[in-house]
Amino acid sequence: MIESIDKRFIRKGKYQKKCNKKVSQCLTCERKCKIKEGEIGHCGTRINYEGDIYTIVYGCIPAESCNPIEKKPLYTFHPGTTAFTVGTYGCNFDCFWCQNWHLSHPNPSTIEQVKKSKDYLSPENLIRKAIRNNCEGTSISFNEPTLLFEYSLDVFDLAKKNDLYNTYVSNGYMTKKVINDLIEHGLDAINIDIKGDSEMVRNYCGTDVEKVWRNAKCFIENDVHVEITTLLIKDLNTDVEIIANIANRIKEQLGASIPLHLTRAFPRYKSKNHGFTEPTPLKYLYRALLIAKKEGLETVYLGNI
Repeated sequence: MIESIDKRFIRKGKYQKKCNKKVSQCLTCERKCKIKEGEIGHCGTRINYEGDIYTIVYGCIPAESCNPIEKKPLYTFHPGTTAFTVGTYGCNFDCFWCQNWHLSHPNPSTIEQVKKSKDYLSPENLIRKAIRNNCEGTSISFNEPTLLFEYSLDVFDLAKKNDLYNTYVSNGYMTKKVINDLIEHGLDAINIDIKGDSEMVRNYCGTDVEKVWRNAKCFIENDVHVEITTLLIKDLNTDVEIIANIANRIKEQLGASIPLHLTRAFPRYKSKNHGFTEPTPLKYLYRALLIAKKEGLETVYLGNI
């Protein structure tokens, strides 16, 4: 399977461990997939080849653009600047409402898209493009940037040498070792999705939101600029109690000054299968804004309205 992939896309995963002769464990994200020989992890981008875990998306960049930093959204980090933004295929979450599903959950699969992809962008060329387009920084986004972890480290190193900042737009589900490396190599800012309460995230994303809260705090404690986004989906995470809890935890655990972006969801991907057929009514966003302010957050924005 790996033989039919562009060799430039393949790099040995930095964090992994062997379980036995046929199974190795990926330690990039908190799913910590145990992957059998010849099989691929949950995200679709990590494969066990002859007992070692490899990423198959290093430099595989099907999406790139020059975006205002506010689009991330990062509203209070170098406002008015532009970030050269890239993304790849795959995701470690299972959100049925995915707004970038054509990248995160491509049809028929991530590995099939990578096999036919010719979209290689070296870290050096990424930085050249950023400078050529008068961008002040980089951003890894569109799909989950943690899947480009090894690539990120090389990009960040070069960006710093060229006086560019580095940002992530992420679900925040990476392991602590990955966090430490991202910080060491020059991650300056991150927007993290807090998708809902523990039950909602467990049932619809297949993950543990407490790990996301832990990581957000870790970034802040290491002087990385953090902003939080919650995509509001009617009847899923728009309850007063859920919004109040998210806002209160931001204030108590991260800080009242941490910006919260409450954004409007539109039906995408598999939304209709779950009865989500119309954009979230604006009244839920306005109500959420008032709740977040009442809980003591200093900076709350509405998006996609």
